[in-house]
Amino acid sequence: MSRPHTCFVQAQRIPWSHGLHGGNRRDVDSKLLSVDDEDASSTQVVRYPAGWRRAVPEHLSTHEEFLVLDGWLEVNGRRYDKHTYAFLPKGWARESARAPEGAVLLTMYYGPATYAPGAAAEPHDPKLLVEYVNPLTMDWDPGLVDPQLAKGVAIKPLRTDPYTGETSFLYCSPPHRVPPGMAKPQWTHPMVEELYCLDGEYTWGDLGVMRRGGYCWWRENVYHGPAGTETGYNLFVRTVNGPLVNHFATEKKPFTWTPEHRPVLPERLKPYGQEWPREPNY
Repeated sequence: MSRPHTCFVQAQRIPWSHGLHGGNRRDVDSKLLSVDDEDASSTQVVRYPAGWRRAVPEHLSTHEEFLVLDGWLEVNGRRYDKHTYAFLPKGWARESARAPEGAVLLTMYYGPATYAPGAAAEPHDPKLLVEYVNPLTMDWDPGLVDPQLAKGVAIKPLRTDPYTGETSFLYCSPPHRVPPGMAKPQWTHPMVEELYCLDGEYTWGDLGVMRRGGYCWWRENVYHGPAGTETGYNLFVRTVNGPLVNHFATEKKPFTWTPEHRPVLPERLKPYGQEWPREPNY
């Protein structure tokens, strides 16, 4: 895996490009958040313009995972509204698709984002298919959270891979959640943790304040933190190369609500590493 550590960049800073990364779907716009130079897997924000339509069957030779950020998209007659989720395995048939009013999706491709016409030579794996999840109909579950983390956080599970244990979920926190005594150890994981801030703010004690639209590709065995939130947050989280496991350091570090903005970014994203201002609520 050759995706570089990215922690964190505000998607609002990244300019739109025509088409998907790799040149497919020239009738949409995209923002490339991260990409693997070896296998061409990527995470992109994809914008479908109003009136976009696909009326002929097509398929992908890789998995596609998405969460709707804005608007709505219809695939095979099923409507995906804001914050709905799907994991469509390679070979899954797309008979039709449309976005009458436009839509913006956070999309994870597990290989080259190349759509081919017609049916796939091999059928999709039904064990991998998660055709539709609507988190707005689900309750938050605090029992799924690592007990080492602060109280008050909760999860809405979206998917767990039956073969690898990789998982995708929504993760929320109430406001004014601080480390006990304003100090907490940094932590890391033996797998990649991918984060996208849907709403609210996530304060990294060593990196700055990640606001809605903030994105991370948190590589294995890299320590960050401590963390808290003044406003609360709603995050989309995905693990890569295994289930979620947290490893905490032994030394506690002080936490502040106003950390210096110093994200860790690859060269491609450094021009877009500026802080995103908080919008007033009055």
